[in-house]
Amino acid sequence: MKILHINSYDKGGGAETVFNISRSLEHTGFINYYGFANNKKDKNQNINFSSWENNNKLLGAINYIFSVRNYKVLYNFLSYNHIDIIHIHGFFASLSPSILLAIHKHKKTNKIKIIQTCHDYHVICPNSSLYNFNKNIICEKCIGKKYKWFIFKDNCDRRGRVYSIIKGIRSFISNNVLNHKNLIDQFIVPSNFLKQKLLEDGIKEDKITLIRNPITENNYINQNKKENIFCYFGRFTTEKNLQFLINAFIEWKKQTQNDFKLLLIGEGEEEADLKNIAKNSDFANDIIFKTFLPKEELLDEIKNVKYFSLTSKCYENFPMSILESFELNILPIAPNIGGMEESINDFLEVGVTYQEGNVDSWINSVSLLEKNYKEYLNKLIAKKEDVLSKLEIGNYYLNILKVYKNIISD
Repeated sequence: MKILHINSYDKGGGAETVFNISRSLEHTGFINYYGFANNKKDKNQNINFSSWENNNKLLGAINYIFSVRNYKVLYNFLSYNHIDIIHIHGFFASLSPSILLAIHKHKKTNKIKIIQTCHDYHVICPNSSLYNFNKNIICEKCIGKKYKWFIFKDNCDRRGRVYSIIKGIRSFISNNVLNHKNLIDQFIVPSNFLKQKLLEDGIKEDKITLIRNPITENNYINQNKKENIFCYFGRFTTEKNLQFLINAFIEWKKQTQNDFKLLLIGEGEEEADLKNIAKNSDFANDIIFKTFLPKEELLDEIKNVKYFSLTSKCYENFPMSILESFELNILPIAPNIGGMEESINDFLEVGVTYQEGNVDSWINSVSLLEKNYKEYLNKLIAKKEDVLSKLEIGNYYLNILKVYKNIISD
């Protein structure tokens, strides 16, 4: 069985991690090929796609919508190599829908199956996030619609109307010209929340398989000594709602006169504003900022932290930050929306959720955790081995292998 794995890049975030794990699956009779965008071709790389991000503005905009080069290199590869399965990961933003045309043309005359692991919402949302950055609100207007045109009217992209128009054109080509949803034989999703959204958009349930993203390392660190620290790590961007986190933390400190500190690790467009809010508060010394850290350094930095707080006002899919905190015996708190609620209430069954955007609800949830800390921590420790075993790479491989075998036998 010959499998071609495709992703925008081989290094970056969660999509790249899962892509690299998927393409490293070894099994009797399997041959893996892979392609991604790379300025300097990897010696084992079978297809070197190009990314619009390396072009000037005009050419970049064109290649963002449709890259002729990426269409040609994929179509030529498929023409000269027998492939049984194409497993796509993230491609929409960097490689463009051009690869769908190459697959569509090849599929007309060849028996080949297409799998896509969804890492965001681009199949159902032109803005890929179910979030309108112009209005700073969750947006589901395009779900279930044949023509997903609201991005032209509502200006959803964070960079303005020109980018919104470009994204809208790209989505129209993908969904209405290339028929993206019908081209894919099986979608893989990491959360039931994303599965439900795909169902609402008209994708049949038998075309959707739930496979949780794997954890690459098991950090079975049982720290007896925890310090009174809340932490957040990730991007400092609008949708992460870190201004809410800082203000809620400040209000909690005022009400309870506690000795907790807030540790914020990362970088992004809101960094200066966040630091300004912290600096002008009564608790400036209790709010600590640290720049982005590589994973090993990050885990060492937060291992003694007591709580992890995610405050996103967008739909997170299946946040790895919650799981990474869980590994380190850090209790999570997150809004009661999207994959965040699912992660805490349904999958981990440890931690608390609060009403998104409600400071009082956040404070009440934090107070509940603090009042019953030992009980929550003991529950986490009791569930830890079982939860992490479900996310081991070995289990992920078994689930992926099952999908491959089932789809070939159809």
